[in-house]
Amino acid sequence: MDADVSSSNWTRWFWLFALSHVAVWSLVPILTATNGPLDTIEMIYWGQQWQWGYYKHPPLPAWIAASTSQLFSDPAWATYIVAQCCILACFWAVWEIVRDRNKPWVALASVALLEACAFYNFTTFELNNNMVRRAMTALTVVFLYWAITRGKLVYWGAAGLFVALGMLSKYDHGMLVFSLLVFAAVHPQVRRLWKTPGPYVLIGIALVLFAPHLWWMVENDFITLKYIKDRTQAKPSDWNHLVMPAKFLGEQLGAITGILIGSMAILGVFWRWRTDLSPEDRLARDYLAAVVLGPLLIAVTASAMTGGMIRSMLGAPIWIFLPALLVMCFERRREDPVMCGRLTVACASFSLVLALALGVRNEFGTVLRGKYLRVDYPGQKIAAEVEGRWHQFSEEEIPTIAGAWWPAGNASVYSDHPITVYPECDPKFAPWIDEDLFVEQGGVILWDDDTPREQIADWLERFPVAIVQAPIEIEHTKAPDSQPLQIGIAVIPPGSYLPKPIPQIADRQPEAGKQSR
Repeated sequence: MDADVSSSNWTRWFWLFALSHVAVWSLVPILTATNGPLDTIEMIYWGQQWQWGYYKHPPLPAWIAASTSQLFSDPAWATYIVAQCCILACFWAVWEIVRDRNKPWVALASVALLEACAFYNFTTFELNNNMVRRAMTALTVVFLYWAITRGKLVYWGAAGLFVALGMLSKYDHGMLVFSLLVFAAVHPQVRRLWKTPGPYVLIGIALVLFAPHLWWMVENDFITLKYIKDRTQAKPSDWNHLVMPAKFLGEQLGAITGILIGSMAILGVFWRWRTDLSPEDRLARDYLAAVVLGPLLIAVTASAMTGGMIRSMLGAPIWIFLPALLVMCFERRREDPVMCGRLTVACASFSLVLALALGVRNEFGTVLRGKYLRVDYPGQKIAAEVEGRWHQFSEEEIPTIAGAWWPAGNASVYSDHPITVYPECDPKFAPWIDEDLFVEQGGVILWDDDTPREQIADWLERFPVAIVQAPIEIEHTKAPDSQPLQIGIAVIPPGSYLPKPIPQIADRQPEAGKQSR
């Protein structure tokens, strides 16, 4: 690559790189995963209810999954593309911010370095709250940067939009928001902007858009916060206040090691702090430090104070702008186009190898384990079998599938029409379910080998009208020597269902002491 290549040519190189990532990482699961992964199935059947929240998370990712699931013949295909579009948003945001204060080839290399982080390759094919939150983090940061540096009201409004959408994706977006508020309050170049309308436009738009979900939280007794509390609880120990944050930091260091090693191609082995910054460069550096280090400090401090566990995936959005921060903080020993081009090619090649590894894992994982991978689960076959069992009792479509959430969710998602799911027959997981209506309209209860026997007995006791059927048996296509997958099933006939009459001989008289049927 030549130093005289124009900025527009470098822009084309960026889009070639970014769109190639989207294509490769979308096609691999489309071609090798025969079933949607765990979170994707859950997102789709949640989103079909169009609620303002769900017991685990805010609603935006579920809405996106459900609204795109019908675009292709397989309901999961669109979600693979959407997940990679979330990564594309991260790439674009890094490209725009780094290019604002650096040469375009440095910006391209900063984007490519994300391919060396596990949070932006192998873990990205599953559309969930973490993926959408990454995109909203990236878009919040880039539009707020433009609002601060360019001052246009439209950028303040866009930043407010993505603050709200980030909070509607996952609550840990609040760590970024809090960090940026502190930055805006203490940074001398930004503090004066509070005298302009921009920050208040941002806050107003964010509050208005987030308010319906906040009302939903109140109406549902803050169920999502209780879920977070349960997820962060660790086995009681006085050492948790040290062990949990240290464990999280160790996991994060492992995740970003590739970025740190790759950065040496530009920064050298021994990094030197930059001292030649213009006021504009210093503002960009300080802003990126708040974006990266602020949420990290909040997460670690909260864990140290409470002793709570931090899931490693919480760190994924934190590191989006780490390459950008590094090139703004340290002297660049080799920032020529040739070196940056080679680094980009190396990172793209590494990503391609990981994509092929994902394809191999999807293709052969079930055979090696002797047990279905989630992405090999026979969701379509289960849906067809469940439909067939139901239609023995009714010509109408199945209104509700209850029971173990994984087979029930698959039967819903892979059905020809959306079916309401009642996971674990627990109102906590689906507050929109009316059990009386469920019994009146009828439905299906499913369970699998992982379902405790006492839980199945409890379901059948709660719904005594349920008619237990012979289990659904499905042979393993890729592991035919394994035991067939068995799905237990009981059908609750609709209220209008009448058993078919038993054929009677016309002149037969009822026996003494018995009434004729």
